[in-house]
Amino acid sequence: MIKLIVTDLDGTLLDSQKDIPPQNVFALRKAMEKGVYVSIATGRNYYSAKRYIDELGLDVPVILQNGAFIYMPLENKVLYESLLESAIAKDLINYARKFDLDYILYSYFLDEIDMYMDKEHNGGFVTYIKQNSWRIKYVDNVLRYITREKVAQVVLIGDESKIWYINDIIKQKYPEKYSVVKSTVVDGWSFIEFFGPGSSKEEAVTFLMNYFNVKSEETMFLGDGYNDLGVMKLIGFPVAVDNACDEVKKASRFVTLSNNEGGVAFAIEKFVL
Repeated sequence: MIKLIVTDLDGTLLDSQKDIPPQNVFALRKAMEKGVYVSIATGRNYYSAKRYIDELGLDVPVILQNGAFIYMPLENKVLYESLLESAIAKDLINYARKFDLDYILYSYFLDEIDMYMDKEHNGGFVTYIKQNSWRIKYVDNVLRYITREKVAQVVLIGDESKIWYINDIIKQKYPEKYSVVKSTVVDGWSFIEFFGPGSSKEEAVTFLMNYFNVKSEETMFLGDGYNDLGVMKLIGFPVAVDNACDEVKKASRFVTLSNNEGGVAFAIEKFVL
């Protein structure tokens, strides 16, 4: 019996227009009425995810920024956060410049304007940049804006082999002091995120299972991307939407309809309601 449902947002719960299809809202609310806990696990920050949290009426802890931040919105309470040391952030940005990669500095989880950029991105993530323009500050040099001991995260964008090469260098210098998450690939451009230690959706979902005293086999997770793979292998009922990457589909127990066809609702109606 499923007691906890956790869903990814982009590419899973949301359609291509970044809205929640009505059938998904209905199914999740029906599950909550039945006593099932419902939460989200997303790479978005709180302000970017807030409209969906409000639309679903979630009053439970939510997983943000790929598990680096777990937040209880109604109580304005931080349950877990893992920040990245500023020294690591600076090294990542300097190496990104050396290898001609694009990069974004994210200041803090609850800063409304939290993304800092000092070069224009013209690659695979132009749409992402446009959709998040309200939270971006363009500056002359992002390094000057690393003023705290720690930051939320750094993202490197571009050739994946170069990013993993940089990761190998950073790993030798700062062993076990950070987490790295491959989020997505668009038109050959990889989007790879660097957080503080202990940051992943699987660790955050484990936190939720303990919080609600729910077992792995009583948990359903719905996802589509590389950053969902760890959870897929962790919990008892992993569900992939039809538009998911092949690795996620292989790790799932069930492949539902696509995100544009209300795949979340289809799976919940089939296995939970």
